[in-house]
Amino acid sequence: MQKANKTSLQYVGKPIARVDALDKICGRARYVDDLTMPGMLYGYTIRSTRQRAKIISIQFPALPADVVGVTAKDIPGKNYVALFNTDQPLLAEQVVNYIGEPIALLAGPDMEILKELANQVQIEYQEIPSIDNLEESLVGNKPPIFGQDNVFKSYAYIKGNPAQAFATSPTVISGTYRTGYQEHAYLETQGMLAFPYQSGVKIIGSMQCPFYIQKGIAPPLNLPPEMIVVEQAVTGGAFGGKEDFPSLLAGHVALLALKTGKPVKMIYDRHEDILCTTKRHPSRTIHRIAFDQQKRLTALAVDIVLDGGAHSTLSQVVLARSALSAPGVYRWANINLQARAVATNQVPTGAFRGFGAPQAFFAIEQQMNHAAYRLGIDPYQLRKINLLREGDATATGQVLKESVGVEKALDAVVNKTDFVQKYWNYRQQNSQTGKRKGIGLAAFFHGCGFTGKGEELIKATATVDYLPSVGLVIRIANVEMGQGMATVLRQVGAEALCIPLERTHILGPNTAEVPNSGPTVASRTTMIVGGLIYQCCLDLKQQIGMAAEAANFAGVAAQKLNPDEHISATRHYRVPPDVVWDEERFVGDAYPVYSWGAVVVEVEVELLTYEVTVTKLTAAHEIGKAINPILVEGQIEGGSLQGLGYASLENLVSHQGQLQQVTLTDYLIPTILDTPEIEPIILEEPYSLGPYGAKGVGEIPFVGIAPAYVGAVENALGTEFFEIPLTPEKIYRQLHTHTEDRS
Repeated sequence: MQKANKTSLQYVGKPIARVDALDKICGRARYVDDLTMPGMLYGYTIRSTRQRAKIISIQFPALPADVVGVTAKDIPGKNYVALFNTDQPLLAEQVVNYIGEPIALLAGPDMEILKELANQVQIEYQEIPSIDNLEESLVGNKPPIFGQDNVFKSYAYIKGNPAQAFATSPTVISGTYRTGYQEHAYLETQGMLAFPYQSGVKIIGSMQCPFYIQKGIAPPLNLPPEMIVVEQAVTGGAFGGKEDFPSLLAGHVALLALKTGKPVKMIYDRHEDILCTTKRHPSRTIHRIAFDQQKRLTALAVDIVLDGGAHSTLSQVVLARSALSAPGVYRWANINLQARAVATNQVPTGAFRGFGAPQAFFAIEQQMNHAAYRLGIDPYQLRKINLLREGDATATGQVLKESVGVEKALDAVVNKTDFVQKYWNYRQQNSQTGKRKGIGLAAFFHGCGFTGKGEELIKATATVDYLPSVGLVIRIANVEMGQGMATVLRQVGAEALCIPLERTHILGPNTAEVPNSGPTVASRTTMIVGGLIYQCCLDLKQQIGMAAEAANFAGVAAQKLNPDEHISATRHYRVPPDVVWDEERFVGDAYPVYSWGAVVVEVEVELLTYEVTVTKLTAAHEIGKAINPILVEGQIEGGSLQGLGYASLENLVSHQGQLQQVTLTDYLIPTILDTPEIEPIILEEPYSLGPYGAKGVGEIPFVGIAPAYVGAVENALGTEFFEIPLTPEKIYRQLHTHTEDRS
C-alpha cells in the first residue's frame, strides 16, 4: 500500500467537506419515506402481545376489497430470515417468543384504516413460562427457547496455568459487572418500500447491508437471490441498528408487494421502532485478575454472558468480539475465559456500535480502576506497567507487528489533562455538601474488519470504471449512513489517480449494479474497501501503461481512450498470508490490525442529588492515517457522546418482557445540554496494508467511554460501582447500602 509523504498528498489527510452535505442541508436528499409510486399501498404489522405463548388461532375481521392480510401460511418459501442461524421466522407461526414479535401483516391504501383493522384481529394464545433474563436462561429450569440449553453460541479457552497463577499471586481482585440495553435512537426510523420487479421484487430502503437483505429473504420468498434487487435509499443514521433488522422488515414489504402485485411501503413510528427493533446486548461479566509483587498482571479469569433475546441474529459474532476484547490492552501469561450468548424471551439484540467490545471493556477497565485503588497506585501507572506494545502477543497469541499506538494514546490524554495530579487531589476530597470533582481513565482497542475468518468468508469485491468523459466511477455495496464514507472513499480514488475530487463518483448501492464489497460494519470500510479501491486505481494506471507513482493519469487516459470508452478494474480482498485464525481453538490473529484509544473523563458530582456533570472529555485515537481529519473528529465527538449516554442516562429496562421506555420522552439520550467540551486527539501509526496507512475509526470512539466515566465518579465519591447506566438513583442506592468508603 502506498506510503506517501504528507506534503505530497492532495486529498488524503485534508478536511474536505462531505460530498452529501448540501443535498441534506437543502432537503434535496430523498429518504425512503419521501418515495412514492403510483398505486402504492401501506403496510402494517400485527404483533404479539405475549412474552411467550403458543398461537392457537388468528382471525382477521372482514377486510375491505382494497386491503390484504397475510400470515405465515402465505409465505411461499421457508419461514425464516437467513443469517447465521434459521431460528428467526419472518412471521411467527406456532409460537411467539417476545412482545412485539410480528405475527401478521396488512396492506392497504389508508394507514388509519389499517390500524383500525389491526385492532380487530383476534389472536388466541396459550401461555408458556417465559425466560425473563440471562440468569434464568442459565438456570435452565424452563423449556428452552433455542436448542437444548438456550445457548446461541459459546467460546472458551485456557492459556497457561491460571489456577496456579491465582493460587500463588499475592493480590487477587474480583468483580461482577453489568451493562444494560441501549437503543440506537437513529434520527430516521426503520423503513422499506418494495414492488414487483422483473419476475421478482425490488426493495428500496434504509439499510447498512444490501446483500444481507438479498440473502436473508431469498428463502422465505422462494426466489433466487438475483431476482431480489435491493437498493439503499438515503439513510438517516444506523449505528448497527440497520445491519440485521432490515432483513426482517424487507421480507415483510416484499411479501406484501408480491401478494398484492403493488408497491408497498412500511415506515415505523418511533414507538414501534423502539419496541421491536434490536438493541445492544445486556451483559454480565464475572472477573478475577491477579498481580505479582511488582503490580504486573499474572492471571485473568473471565465469564461473559450476553443476553441475545428471543432470536440469535448476530449474537455469535457480537460474542466473539466481546471475548476477544475481554483481556483488554494488557499482557497475560495465564487466562481462563468463557463466553456465552443466551436466549431469553426479550426483544432480540444485535449489532450496535462497538459490537460487544463496550461491554467487555467496561468490565476489564473497571477492574483496573479498582485494582489501582487497592494497590495504592494511580490508574495510569498501573496500565503503563501492563500495556501491550509492539512485538507483544495478544491473549490469543497474535503478535502485534506494527501500528500499535495504545501507549501513545494513553500518554497523550494523561499529559493533556494532568490526570495523575488531579486523580490524587480528588481522592483527598472529604466535603459532604456541594460538589466533588472526579477524573477517570480508560485504554482500549478495536479490531479492524470482521472477526476471525469473517473477511476470508466475505471475499469483498470492488470495481472501478474510468471514462474520460465522466471520470472515476466506484462500484461498491458499502453505504453512506452519515459517517462520511462517500467522501472518504472518493478522496482515496482521487488521490490514487491524481484527478479532481469532483471527477470521482460512487454508484448508489444496488445489488444488481455493484459487486458485493461486504456490509458497512466492523470499522472495515476505509481499510478493507478503501484498500481495494486504491488497488483498482493502480490497475487502471497499469492498463494504460503508467507507473503506480505517475501523476498525469487523466492526460494519458485522454490520449489513449475515446471520450466514451472505458477501462475497468476489479479487486477481491485477500486476507494477508500471515493472518491466521483457528476458530475451533479460538487462537491466532483475530484481526489484521487494531485501532487504539485512550480517554479521560472529568466530572462534577452534586452531593445532594447525585447528578453528574461531565465537564470535559479528552479522547486520543490512533487510527493509522486520518483520510479526512474533520470527519474523524466528528466520529470521535459523536461516538464519545453516545458512549456517555450509554454510561450515564440511557436507562432501558424490561418488565415481564415489556420495554418500559418506548418513546424519546422517557428513553433519554444526550442532548446539546449534556454535551461537555470534547477534545479529540488524532494519532497516526500507519498500517502498511491500509490505504495511505488508514485503519478504522467508526466504532472505537464509543468503546472506552463507560469505564472512564464511571471511574471518574468513583474518584469523586470514593466508592466502587459495577453497573451501567450509572444513574443518580443507582449512585444513591450504592452509597446508602454499601458501608465501605474509599475516600
